[in-house]
Amino acid sequence: MNEQLETVLRRSLDDVDNARKRQWLYLGLAFGLLVFFVGSVMIIEKNIGDFRMISEILFGSLVLILTNILVVLGLSLFINRMTLKILKAIELLSKQ
Repeated sequence: MNEQLETVLRRSLDDVDNARKRQWLYLGLAFGLLVFFVGSVMIIEKNIGDFRMISEILFGSLVLILTNILVVLGLSLFINRMTLKILKAIELLSKQ
């Protein structure tokens, strides 16, 4: 394999690894925000008795949004893992 192709392949593998690390960070952040939001709505609802209707609307909409974020991040992690496997397979084939 020539040096230029190997350099491009190595750079691609490094980019995939860096993207995966960022995605895990974003996944943890989104999960943390979901837990924080659920806890804050529960505390507000406990302190204010008349807050039930507004809290249900807020709770439902934000849980839906954060759940969608978690699903998209999970899907992107799966795609990233498959990309990494393909690039490593190309690397292994090129060394033969």
